[in-house]
Amino acid sequence: MDVFQSEIKTYKKKVEQRLKIFLDKEKKQARKISPFLAECIGRLEEFTLRSSSKRIRAFLVKVGFEAVKGKTPPALIDVSAAIELIHSYLLIHDDVIDQDEWRRKGITVHKYFERYHKKRLKKGNSEHFGVSLAILTGNIGCYLANSLISQSKLPSVQKAQAIDRINRLLVETNYGEALDVYHEMKSSPSDKKDILLIHKYKTSKYSFEAPLQLGAILAGARQEQLSVLTRYAIPAGLAFQISDDILGVFGSKEEIGKPVDSDIKEGKQTLLYFKALEKLRGKNKIWLSKHYGRKDLNERQIARISQLFIDSGSLEYSRKSVNQYLIKARNSLKGSRQIRPKSVNILSLLTKYLGSRRR
Repeated sequence: MDVFQSEIKTYKKKVEQRLKIFLDKEKKQARKISPFLAECIGRLEEFTLRSSSKRIRAFLVKVGFEAVKGKTPPALIDVSAAIELIHSYLLIHDDVIDQDEWRRKGITVHKYFERYHKKRLKKGNSEHFGVSLAILTGNIGCYLANSLISQSKLPSVQKAQAIDRINRLLVETNYGEALDVYHEMKSSPSDKKDILLIHKYKTSKYSFEAPLQLGAILAGARQEQLSVLTRYAIPAGLAFQISDDILGVFGSKEEIGKPVDSDIKEGKQTLLYFKALEKLRGKNKIWLSKHYGRKDLNERQIARISQLFIDSGSLEYSRKSVNQYLIKARNSLKGSRQIRPKSVNILSLLTKYLGSRRR
């Protein structure tokens, strides 16, 4: 186990312990108002603390701080925990938008509340109830993230800086989500530029740039140091997302925590799909265009789409793209005197992990 794997494992435990303490306390407060509100916080807690989560975003807050200053203050754990609550909020809403039923090897929040309605309530529409409660539970997670930071022992100026950077993260991620929804509904397929722009805002800026910069800002980073982290974060995030899209088709349910046909049935705009359409000709191209994104696809049709991704060279192209972006991320750190050597090493090891990840 290298230093990256060792440190993220240790930090993951600390973040999850802090989240449990914070959410258990909030659940008690919610129960004083209504047992059902405690149910909502309990669902947020269960979803947030599912063991399959790697806590990369939380860990990158620490890495960003150490890139500038070295040893982290104890209160930084609150900022890392807040990032994980933000992550839950965004995932819960993303699952509603994508109509997904599984996430992190468990049922999505809107499907949980849909089942809750069917079992315990008599009036109204179960699906609408599930979606409504997922939106509200996600919102609560977002607001609690800000509360976690405001209650932390960070200096007031740093609290304001953290909340301001998180607000920017939220705006940019919602920009990415809006672009994703828009391009899925367009009659003409997205091109590579569109897909990478979505990946940049939904993944690179949210999962890599923002956590790194957040930690660095709290350490008093200069603009040159923030720029180094951005030059690393954007290609690293693109590699992460393209790899995620490959796993979404060619992985297993056990590896990715959701059915492997969900991205295909959703019609997710990926580099895999774009490149296959670009390379295919004749009947295969027409067939793929007609069937990709259909909810009623059977196993044979799903298998054919996967095979077309292979036969067209799209899978190989996507894998090469992952490697190219990882090389770009690693190269951005070479010779850098703006950030501390330990963080350079950790970020280099992170690219190694991203190149070998199975979930």
